Amino acid sequence: MLRILVLLCCISLSYAQSPGSFSQSKKIAAQLFQKHPQTIYCQCSYEDKEVNLASCGMQAADSYKRAHRIEWEHIMAAEHFGRQFACWRELMCDDKHGKPYKGRRCCEKIDEQFRHVEAELYNLWPEVGVVNQARSNYRFSVLPTQPDYLGCTMKIDKKLRRAEPPDSAKGVVARAYLFMAEHYGLSLSSSQKQLFMVWNKTFPPSSWEKQWALQVAAIEGYENPYIINWQENASLRMASQ
Repeated sequence: MLRILVLLCCISLSYAQSPGSFSQSKKIAAQLFQKHPQTIYCQCSYEDKEVNLASCGMQAADSYKRAHRIEWEHIMAAEHFGRQFACWRELMCDDKHGKPYKGRRCCEKIDEQFRHVEAELYNLWPEVGVVNQARSNYRFSVLPTQPDYLGCTMKIDKKLRRAEPPDSAKGVVARAYLFMAEHYGLSLSSSQKQLFMVWNKTFPPSSWEKQWALQVAAIEGYENPYIINWQENASLRMASQ
C-alpha cells in the first residue's frame, strides 16, 4: 500500500481516481505511456499519436488508412465483456425517435458498471490502428501456421476469427484477461483460462509492465495481483489446475 501512496503523490490530482468513462481513460493512458511509447503487439514506437512504422518493420502497412495512428486497444475486447451485460443483448434504450436499441452505445448510456469496465486502465494499451482494427473482437488463440500481419509478428485469422499475439505481448494479454475475469466477475471458457495461465507463467512481466501497473494502482486504488504478485500467483494458480 505504501508504494501506491508514494506513486499517488507523483500523479496529477485530477487523475487520482478511477476513470469514469472510456474517453477519460484514454487520456490517462496516454499520459502513462509517455515514458514508454511503444505499441503492445507490434512494438512500434510512436510520438504523440503518430506511429513510426519503420521502427517495427511495418512499412508494408504504409498505405492503410489507420496505419499511422495510435489507438487504444481493449485487450479483453469490448464485445467479450459487453455481451455479459443485459444492455448489450437486450433492447433497453430508446433513441430520440423512440426506436429501441442495444449494444455498446446503450450500455455506455445506462450502465455505470459497464462504463467502469470499459474504462479499466489495466485492460488498455496502445496499438497501431490498422492492427487494432484487424484484431477486432477476435479471441486469442495459438495459430502456428498463420503468417505475420503486415510485418507485425501478430497473427490474425479472419476465417477462424482468432488472433495470436507475439511472445512479447502474451504475458500482458494473459494478465489483463485474468484480472478482468477475476475483478469484475466476467466469464472465461476453461480453454481460454488455461491458455492465459500458461502464458502468464511463461512470459513474466517486464520492468515496464510492473512500473505501469503500480501507476495504475495509484490512480485506481487497487492492484492487479497477476502483475504485482506475479511469481506467487503464477506458481500457486498453475499448481491448482
